[in-house]
This record gives sequence, structure tokens and C-alpha cells, in this order.
Amino acid sequence: MTDMDPDSRAEAEAGGHRHAPEESSAAGQALAVRVCRELHRAGLPAHVERPGAPRQPGAWVEVDDQGGRAAGLYIRWSAPELAETAMQVVTERQDPTAPEWKHYSEVVLHMQTALIAILRLSGFTAVRAEEVDDVAEGDVYVRGDAADGGDF
Repeated sequence: MTDMDPDSRAEAEAGGHRHAPEESSAAGQALAVRVCRELHRAGLPAHVERPGAPRQPGAWVEVDDQGGRAAGLYIRWSAPELAETAMQVVTERQDPTAPEWKHYSEVVLHMQTALIAILRLSGFTAVRAEEVDDVAEGDVYVRGDAADGGDF
């Protein structure tokens, strides 16, 4: 969860969802801002995910602060027009192998590779998110950068 207000944080924790302490979350937010700055320098749109913010094309950076400490960042490539078309075709045809879905999936995987390469060149510790979370296919996971010793 990212950028939680105190009431939402208290409610989530009362429901059994642990989140990182405020200091650790602040470090995660600072890392997210550095990641976005480097992606912007490379010419890519990038946004720190905020509750209720509309999805725009580009990289969406989310602080992974569940489990009691900020562990890193998830970065998802957003291509809303391709995603919408792919989902519409798959739903209408009931065909998960539709070419439109394959096209969208391939774009996401190519962007994953590009994002990892760009972030590593900039000094970040970046990996395929599947190495951290098997349901995060296509995402990038950033553990830190040289400014924080590669981990935060």
C-alpha cells in the first residue's frame, strides 16, 4: 500500500494488515521519487502511485510496505489503451490467446526488460518482480540504490 493516510493505515492494521513504520515508508517514498526521476531522465513517463490517482501511460511506482517494513518498490508498466483493447477482445471472444492479448503481454515484458536495464544503469538494484512475488509477472522490483547501499 502506498501513501496511506493515518486513518486508513489504522483501519488496515486493525484488520490484520501490517504496514511499515512511518520512517520506513518515508524512505520507500523517497526511493520511489528517485526512481521516477531517473526514468524521467531516460525519457519515460513515471508516476508514484497514489490512492485514487487515474492511470496514465508509463511506469507506476508503488512502495511495498506490507509486512512490517518497507521492502522495496513494484514498478508496473501501464499501457491503458492496449490493456483495454486486449481485455475487451479476450472477454468478447472468450479467448485468452487472442493476438491483442499477446501484443499487450509482449509490450509489458519488453518494458520490464527495458526498465530493469535503465534502473540498473542508474545504480538501482532492480530485478524481475516474479523473483520476489510469483504473481507479479511483468513488474519490476527495486530493492534500493547506491544512495542507500542497495537496500533500504
